[in-house]
Amino acid sequence: MGEREIKAFALAPLPVVAPLLLSIGVNAVIGDTGDGGGAAIFLAMLMVVLLGYGTALVIGIPIHLLLRRFRKTGLIYYLALAALPFLLLAAATAVRLRFGPAPIPPVNPFGLYRQGGLVIKWMLAFAAIASLCASLFWYAGVRQPKS
Repeated sequence: MGEREIKAFALAPLPVVAPLLLSIGVNAVIGDTGDGGGAAIFLAMLMVVLLGYGTALVIGIPIHLLLRRFRKTGLIYYLALAALPFLLLAAATAVRLRFGPAPIPPVNPFGLYRQGGLVIKWMLAFAAIASLCASLFWYAGVRQPKS
């Protein structure tokens, strides 16, 4: 991978990481940390960064390498492959809720059957966030600037 692609991977998780780090920092400044001290705040910030960039490495790099191998550089390909897993999970959850049997008696009141609509909403939100990150990567690392 070239230098431009590496810089794009550094930028890609920022739509997720930056707001979360900002909110953790603001909560720390105003004193809304509960029982956590400075070490807990630092650990929370470190986990957000590691999860954001870890996800970019585990999911983003294979998508980019796959698309580069087949010489697909359009934004639509990056958006489709980033959002597709979440959209498929949302569709599978909807099908399961619609056609699957209801649990009798409900063993877990907070399980998938009772919270299915919320699960679908979260999957759609994750698809939107993944699309935002993919479009940022595409703009910074794949798009060919017009000369």
